[in-house]
Amino acid sequence: MENSDNKNMIGLALGSGAAFGMAHIGVLAVLEKEKIPIGVVSGASIGALIAAMWGIGLSAKEIENISGRLKIKLNIMRLLDFTFPISGILAGKRLRRFLRAILGDRTFEDLKIPVKIIVYDLANRETVTVDNGRLLDAVYKSIAVPGIFQPVMEEGKMFVDGGIMDPVPVDALFKSGATKVIAVNALPGPRNIRERNAALKEIEKEEENVIRQGSLDEKIRVHLTRFFRKIFTPNIFDVIMTSMQAMEYSLAEISCCKADVSLHPVLSDAASTDFHLVKKFVKIGEEETLRYIDKIRELTRK
Repeated sequence: MENSDNKNMIGLALGSGAAFGMAHIGVLAVLEKEKIPIGVVSGASIGALIAAMWGIGLSAKEIENISGRLKIKLNIMRLLDFTFPISGILAGKRLRRFLRAILGDRTFEDLKIPVKIIVYDLANRETVTVDNGRLLDAVYKSIAVPGIFQPVMEEGKMFVDGGIMDPVPVDALFKSGATKVIAVNALPGPRNIRERNAALKEIEKEEENVIRQGSLDEKIRVHLTRFFRKIFTPNIFDVIMTSMQAMEYSLAEISCCKADVSLHPVLSDAASTDFHLVKKFVKIGEEETLRYIDKIRELTRK
């Protein structure tokens, strides 16, 4: 589906960021409420999934409800199918089943809003915009984090997470005919990281107080928490995701400079694997969008 009226078409770029990308849902909720006419949506990584869900006609609330299935960490673990780590530590079959339950066998032709999904071809070192075929296939390629998920091999191409080179795909919207663009960068920046580190230090102080003054049960809980934190932090997921997101943030900010409105909804005290904090991410997305709503409304009048 393509929007034929390109005279003042507003495009929406939803960026990468794993769990941080849940903030996109809050952005969509406000755009729906304000009846902002979005003519085309682009997405990379988690942004690709949310763009596809919105594109097939799901409302922000429906997307939030689906995402709420991951509110328990155990449910996230069920998506992990470890394999012999030749090209990735996860086979991705369970993730595909999860995506199929949402997207079915819908194609880009079934979309109510045009969607451009960004993937990266490692074999040829080029960014590719996908806008045809099955949505499931395109979305999976775009969220296949290199090193974690096995890449998708097709006709001499090696597709992985689209966010590694184009984390907030603004250019794809202009190429698709958008005249105005709203960009959403949910990746944490240096200030957010400092805030998170400060919050972690406060938690450590509270734990010290519990160890000195708490009950026996509380002391045992704190010692166990610290024991498992020491073993599993940092783990391979943390190392890969943190490394990628540090690079992606800089690229994302460059892309956002090209947009007419740039949103940066970040939950500073969260991590990229905190999918269970859906409601908090949605709230921060709503708050950030409302902060810029006058500028967004102005786009519809130009």
